[in-house]
Amino acid sequence: SSIKAGYAYNYQYVHLTSLSAVSLPTDVWFPTTDLAKPQKGYQVSLGYFRNFDDDKWETSVEVYYKGMNNLIEYKEGALPGDNVNDNTDNLLVYGIGWAYGVEFFVKRSFGKFTGWVGYTWAKTERKFEDLNEGNPFPAKYDRRHDLSIVATYKLNDRWTFGSSFIYATGNTLTLPSSWYVQEQNLLFNYGARNSTRMPAYHRLDLSATWYDKAEKTMVDPRTGTEVKVKKRFRHNWAFSIYNVYNRANPFFLYVDNDGDFLNGDFKISVKQVTLFPVIPSVTWNFEF
Repeated sequence: SSIKAGYAYNYQYVHLTSLSAVSLPTDVWFPTTDLAKPQKGYQVSLGYFRNFDDDKWETSVEVYYKGMNNLIEYKEGALPGDNVNDNTDNLLVYGIGWAYGVEFFVKRSFGKFTGWVGYTWAKTERKFEDLNEGNPFPAKYDRRHDLSIVATYKLNDRWTFGSSFIYATGNTLTLPSSWYVQEQNLLFNYGARNSTRMPAYHRLDLSATWYDKAEKTMVDPRTGTEVKVKKRFRHNWAFSIYNVYNRANPFFLYVDNDGDFLNGDFKISVKQVTLFPVIPSVTWNFEF
């Protein structure tokens, strides 16, 4: 067993920020400027690691804390095309952030059945004086729970089966809390920043791989006996199913409206866009 501690202090000279004023999940990269100073971050971690039964089992638990300075975000409602003749820096606001959590890991590496389980509990927040009334708010990629389970079963030298399951808390976003009509225009009121969460992301994948024999039997012309030699050309077939139970995981959410708000026949709804349904695949791999 061992105890490990770590400390890191980093600079980053490019910034990544998200647009809250558009429906699509849009991320924008910015270089460092006189106003957008390099991001600074430090991280401390402490972990306990222990192996059991001659390293057949690996376990660990680790806690961490990360502080971030000079983060950037767009002003409320701002878009990259606003004031194109002006300095882009004027569309940005600057703040700080922090993240902390605990990670658990267990791995089995013996026998026909192998695999590992990893779980992370985490929290990530931001604070900008010019956003959310100066109150802290969850970061876009704040995920409270993140679980991964991977399992492999080796039936014999020819067949191997695998599975993986992923679960993660949904990303945060800002949606309208109410709406009103002003001068025949539909306007929205927004609540606290990133106060809404998408549905959780989870998915099960399955696979089966068939391997060609690595050796072939030949007769030694000198002795007349059978000998085994490695094949120069080897191949395998991999069969897989992505998203086995066809989970409709959200890619992004958007606000849609139907009807005429001037006549009172008007409905507002939040709709979800997904990308990948169940996808079967077959792959042929070879080496020589």
